[in-house]
Amino acid sequence: MPTVVEALHYRKDDGVYVCGLCPHRCRIAPGKRGICGSRLGGDDMLVADNYAKVATMHIDPLEKKPLFHFRPGEEVMSLGGWGCNLGCQNCQNHSLSMVRDGGGPSRDIAAVDLMGICRREGVRNLAFTYNEPTIWHEYVMDIADMTEGLALIYVSNGFICPGPLDEVCDSIDAMNLDVKAFSDDFYRKVTKARLDPVLDTAETVAASDVHLELTYLLIPELNDDEDEMRDFCSWVAESLSDDVPVHFSAYHRDHRLTDHRDTSAADLLRARDHAYEAGLKHVYLGNLPTNEGKDTFCPRCGEVAISRKGYRTVTNGVLHGLCTVCGTDLNVRG
Repeated sequence: MPTVVEALHYRKDDGVYVCGLCPHRCRIAPGKRGICGSRLGGDDMLVADNYAKVATMHIDPLEKKPLFHFRPGEEVMSLGGWGCNLGCQNCQNHSLSMVRDGGGPSRDIAAVDLMGICRREGVRNLAFTYNEPTIWHEYVMDIADMTEGLALIYVSNGFICPGPLDEVCDSIDAMNLDVKAFSDDFYRKVTKARLDPVLDTAETVAASDVHLELTYLLIPELNDDEDEMRDFCSWVAESLSDDVPVHFSAYHRDHRLTDHRDTSAADLLRARDHAYEAGLKHVYLGNLPTNEGKDTFCPRCGEVAISRKGYRTVTNGVLHGLCTVCGTDLNVRG
């Protein structure tokens, strides 16, 4: 494995490197880093300093990503590194994502070795998760070149430029995209980013062959306004598809955002009501201590197609993506 890997998607301008990986478009001088911490200005090139540096790796249920309509009930090898191109004040993985300046403890795992690990563990799914996979672009692309039957999964904030996104869409099989809010003001204040590039990403992925699911972390008094909920749900139905699965997830106080109450079950149920009113067919509730909002129902006949208790998944009601009772397409990929 090379010790120094040149970054993709950058140009030189007046003695600095202009990164084109995400919409921040950081100007990085030699010896300095971009916002994400992974792009390092070298003497003669921009370096992908986080290449193949794996900080954590676990086998999880796919439902934990969360993906409820992609290979339900299967396991996934999940790996993450250091850093992120957002600065979310409420980040629940801040011990990884907020580390900059080269990261913390990690081990180098070459792409070919990672394939061998997955085979030995008997998993056929590989997820880039925990921190933001966009900033691992070079590593992800090299892994995609040798997947050997593995399904690649991207758990992302969606803050990525169009060119790199096209490469991602050509390389992966499924994505869970985290829409932090439906307000640009929220994005600027809470995540240090912007909303429109995230919406553009979702629309691009929805128009591709990649299976897409969305997560919306509901934070009381910050991104749960009635109008905001209605606008978000209408956008999903009208700009993506009414059969894109949406996961409303409960916030709990974490990192730097500790002055808001935790999300209640009633908050999530209210969000689900708005989603159903907008015509969305598959709406789920996450981070609740019960199984409420976990099952997949056929939107036509109402039968339970996939039941979930914790991470135990039973798929008796779906076959080849169709409801076994009435034959409706449930947007489930096996």
